[in-house]
Amino acid sequence: MVKGNWAVFDEEFSTMTVILTALVRSGGARSAMLVDKTGQLINSVGEPPGFDVISFSSLAAADFSANEMLASMIGEKDFSTLVHQGTNHSLFLSKIATGIILVVIFDKKTSLGLVRLKARRAAEELVLVLEKVYNKVQYKNPEEAMTKNLGKDFQTEAESEIDSLFKD
Repeated sequence: MVKGNWAVFDEEFSTMTVILTALVRSGGARSAMLVDKTGQLINSVGEPPGFDVISFSSLAAADFSANEMLASMIGEKDFSTLVHQGTNHSLFLSKIATGIILVVIFDKKTSLGLVRLKARRAAEELVLVLEKVYNKVQYKNPEEAMTKNLGKDFQTEAESEIDSLFKD
């Protein structure tokens, strides 16, 4: 379990962890994460992945941003769900609230349909928890919450981290 730099109260963080853990167990997934649109990791449960989850979070958010542009090119507002299927491992990414992405990592032992069903149910519960967080800190909108909780240099640092991943 990872608690990011997000201003999440212990009660809500614990509730998020319970919801994500239930999703992993009932959906047969390996792990699940909550990431904000800037790439900041909010919560992570399940098997510890064999990679840097901070870099992964940045890439997942960038994936959503790129697909948002693709969607607009074909006349869609956005794509609320992305799926990446590999031979052994797959990713299910879903925008569950303004600026919040649910990421589920699963393997070939489970089906996309099951993950999609369990993720939808978990998302409904997670949205309620996120609303409680926003209400507690009295933000008028979720975008304001993300902006205030990020340091001035966060975007620059995230872009630098992504660039370093792809250097030769």
